[in-house]
This record gives sequence, C-alpha cells and structure tokens, in this order.
Amino acid sequence: MRILVLPILIATARLCMASDLSGGWIAQVSSFGDPQYSRATLRSDGAKLAGSWNEWKLEGDVSGERLEFSLHQPDGKLVGKLTGKIQSAEISGDGMLEQRAREGRREMQPVTWKMTRASKEPTGGPKTWDFEPKEFQHNYSAAIAPVLRIFPGDTVRTWTLDSGGLDSRRERRSAGGNPQTGPFYIEGALPGDTLAVKLNKVRPNRDTARSGSRINTRIVTPAYAIAAKYSERFDSEWKLDLAQGVATLSNPTERMKNYSVPILPMIGCLATAPASHQSFRSVDLGPFGGNMDYNWMGEGATLYLPVYQPGALFFLGDGHAAMGDGELTGAALETSLDVEFTVDLVRGFSTAYPRVENHDYLMSMGIAGSLADALQAATSQLADWMKSDYKLNDSEVALLLGTAIKYDIAEMVDPQYNVVAKVPKSALSGFK
Repeated sequence: MRILVLPILIATARLCMASDLSGGWIAQVSSFGDPQYSRATLRSDGAKLAGSWNEWKLEGDVSGERLEFSLHQPDGKLVGKLTGKIQSAEISGDGMLEQRAREGRREMQPVTWKMTRASKEPTGGPKTWDFEPKEFQHNYSAAIAPVLRIFPGDTVRTWTLDSGGLDSRRERRSAGGNPQTGPFYIEGALPGDTLAVKLNKVRPNRDTARSGSRINTRIVTPAYAIAAKYSERFDSEWKLDLAQGVATLSNPTERMKNYSVPILPMIGCLATAPASHQSFRSVDLGPFGGNMDYNWMGEGATLYLPVYQPGALFFLGDGHAAMGDGELTGAALETSLDVEFTVDLVRGFSTAYPRVENHDYLMSMGIAGSLADALQAATSQLADWMKSDYKLNDSEVALLLGTAIKYDIAEMVDPQYNVVAKVPKSALSGFK
C-alpha cells in the first residue's frame, strides 16, 4: 500500500510545485562579470507559463520540475531562451540571453540564471522599527551583513555615534573615522533602482560637541598654510543649548566669549553599498553617497541614492550639530544623534549621483576629484533632472538654470570634492 501511495504523493507534489510558480520573482543572470538583476512575474496555467521579465514578455512550458521559456521585446523580437529546474522556492538553469557585447552591440550570449521569490510585504501596512545598534561599521561594502531587513514605507528609529566613536554619554563605543550604523536591507531594492530616505528626525542626543580648529591645507594657499600660527592650547569643545538652539564654546578665548552659532543638526554620512565587490572607507564619498558632509542633509530632507546591490544596504553616521560649507576645519560640531528615517524605492530608475530634496529646493550633487569636475557633474545632473521630470528641452533648461541655479560647496577636505547645484522650487511652480 505504501509503495503505491508514494509515487502518487510525488506526482501531486510536482503538480503543486508547478502551480505555485505564479507571483513575483527576482531574476539573477550571470555570464561574465557581475550578476544582473531583473523583476519577473510568472503566471502558470497547467503546463503553460506566461509573464514578464522587466519590460520583456515571457512565454513557455512547464513539465514536472523542468521548464523552458522564451523572452521577447514588446515589438516581438526574441531576446532570450532559457531552461531550468524548479527546486523549492528557487528556479535555476542556463540558456542564451541578449546582452551588451563589444562596441555597444547586443548579441545572444550563454548565461546561467536563477529566480527567487520576491519578498511579500507583510499585512498591516508600513512598520516602525526601534533599532539599537551594537556594532558599527567603518566601510561601505555589500560584504557586511545587514543589521535589519525592512520594506519600502517602513520607518526606523535609531541613533549614531559621533565621528570619533562616542555615544550620547560620551562613552567610546567604536574606533573613530565616522563609524556607521547599519547597513539596513530594503526588501525589493535592486541595482538600477533609487533609494529614497526621508529624514524625519535628526537631533543631537547630548549637550556637547567638538570641532577642528585649523583650516585644512587643501583650502588655502601654501603661503597661508605655512604662515599660520595656530594656538596649541586652543580649546574647540562646544556646549549645546538644545532648548535655545545655540552652540557656544565651552572655554572661549576673550575675543570668542560672545560667539555663538545656531544648532542646525545634519548627518555627514548617508550611503548605499557600492557596486560590484568594491569597499570604501567610511570617510570616503562617491556616487554611492558616503561622507558627503552636506549641511542641508538634516531634518525634513529626502535623500535619493543609487542602488548598486540587492537590498541597497543603507548606512548612516557622522552626526553634526552645525557645520559651515565645506567642513573647512575637517571636523564640524561633531556630536551623536537620534535619527528617524523612512525609506522608499523609485523602481527602475537610478540617479548618477545622490540627490536631495526639501521643502524649498531640488539639489543635485557632483562628486569628483576636483572642484571643476564636481561642479560640472552637479550641473549636468540637475539639468537632466529638469529634462526628465519637467519635460523641458535643452534650451528651456538653459534658460531656467541660467536664471535660478545656486551652488553650494558641500565637501572640500575629504578624498573627493562635493559640489551641490540646486534650483528653488518656487522657480518650478509654473511647470507641471
């Protein structure tokens, strides 16, 4: 009796397996180089298989644990033929897929591939997470395991150390060098997407800060740097009056005793994991974000970061109570922060460099090895933003930016320069 039942159970399981293919999947294709990712949707009807693979149409057949399908462009052109085997929650196999070859041509190439189920958003809507960091990172890398997996729409309440590794009680929790909280894995994020991070709360969680007291030599002439006579005993510790919103020196000189600055908290480092197997130090910056040190990355701002890895892998750290443009002394009013942020995804669109938006401005960053290159990158990206979102032609963009653009120098003292080109939203009010 048992011998007869077993084949029936196996056959039934295989039929169920085939019928369970319907739904969302993440497809990963490998040939030479890094894997490429796509979103796929499958619909199985008995032995027939249909669906989509990004913008391509998918059609094929299922037979037990085996399946084969073809991929076609919307105009009907064949771009792939793949075969595979169904194994629990994964499908994998090989085949031929059109890919970019030398000199920009596209041609069929052999590939291996696999598909895994896309994560389903939990019922009940977006969640709010309270995350208590235990370890801190000093690199931006996809090799670092995520500390928390969240979905688009979710909110995280957490905190950061200061750049020297001190917490809200001024206790050392990490080595210095901009220790990072995270990374946070955003379910459904794929390379080619953009991660949107809304900064709901950015607040100092202690009443002290420290800053540099010497101008970085990259910013002044060699003659000035050589002639400068800095005081060896100058005290650059600050008191933060959080109720009044002002910072004053803890032990000021006679001439500085009445000097105060408004507290305008901001986060120096916000990043996604960089592309491929790259790893950057937490003091570095690039297209992935990182140590951008832009003093408008504070409460109410939304930062847009390119996604290079599945899950995006979002890092944050390097809190400041206030900072002038460019972080002139190499250290702003460094302090620890309480932070609340909400994540979202712009699927299928990737920015070239980070972008920022707040109530008043749209801002594009340009990060490069020289101020000139950074300025050109920032201007070009802002112009592309106007063309894609406001459907302006190049002449209209030139007129708009020629009359309304503004520039900030965000970062001058770290490995790369960061220039921000921005346009006031008031100048865009007449455009849809």
